Amino acid sequence: MPFMAWLRLPPAKEGLGSIVDIFAAEVMAACEGHSDLAAVRDRARSLLLMTGNGRQAIGEHGWVWQAVRPVIHSRQDHVTAVASLGSMQTFDKTQTVGQLSKMHIADPATLRTKLSGIHQQAFKQALRGTGGDEVKARAMADDFIERTIAMGPTPGSTVRDLLLSTLINQGLDEAEIRDERVIGDLMRLGYFRSLLRVAAEVTGRSFADLKHVSMDLIPSFAIEEAIQAHRQPRYKLPGSDLHDRHLAVLAAYCDVLYVDRRTSEDLLRVRRKEPLIDALMGEVRKAADFEALLEKQ
Repeated sequence: MPFMAWLRLPPAKEGLGSIVDIFAAEVMAACEGHSDLAAVRDRARSLLLMTGNGRQAIGEHGWVWQAVRPVIHSRQDHVTAVASLGSMQTFDKTQTVGQLSKMHIADPATLRTKLSGIHQQAFKQALRGTGGDEVKARAMADDFIERTIAMGPTPGSTVRDLLLSTLINQGLDEAEIRDERVIGDLMRLGYFRSLLRVAAEVTGRSFADLKHVSMDLIPSFAIEEAIQAHRQPRYKLPGSDLHDRHLAVLAAYCDVLYVDRRTSEDLLRVRRKEPLIDALMGEVRKAADFEALLEKQ
């Protein structure tokens, strides 16, 4: 292509940027002192937006992109697992730290029963992402349980010990894990802090430098959360759901964003419910495939 625009975070010299680049640029903008969603978005866009020809975008050697296709394809099961199991509820997140800390670690027999129930729940949820493929769904459920066990309590530890170790590993300070704090809020903060760790790697900044950044200032995070909260109910949970949420973030960076019908409806619901996010986004149009984009020019 003789002339095109794309997003990429410097100092990378070639290749197209990803959702990680967008998030990292927004974090950098927040660190510079930009103090609202629109200002952060505008500064991030100035950091990310590149223009030039196709070779400048993807590099001189197009065969590289063909070579990495198997690697990308091999990650599809992981993406499906994130999309289908990421929203699974295994306990009551509305409890406070103080309430949960009064509970006791289950004995081995009870724990085995609980894990069996969680495995069955994960299997059913994974089936919604694999299109009914039981072999893949069971493998996802098995992996989910293995990771759950690995994060489990050490012998002699208490529920509070488990809470502290889990949340501190996600980047929270012990002083933030107070008795009155709601578990769901702390888990949300822990997830955001884990994203900040990734941003630290991408930007070359230390996690300590980025830790103070508020999730309320990051447009990509706000848009993805809004879609999760307001999107249409759906039975199927394929990996493409995750890609669609990442694609939707571009609505804040494009004059016109073309999406499929389902994503268009999800964004319409977000616009009706979230005026601050609505103000961030450009025009969103429906297009079923690439040929439809040409017809709309």
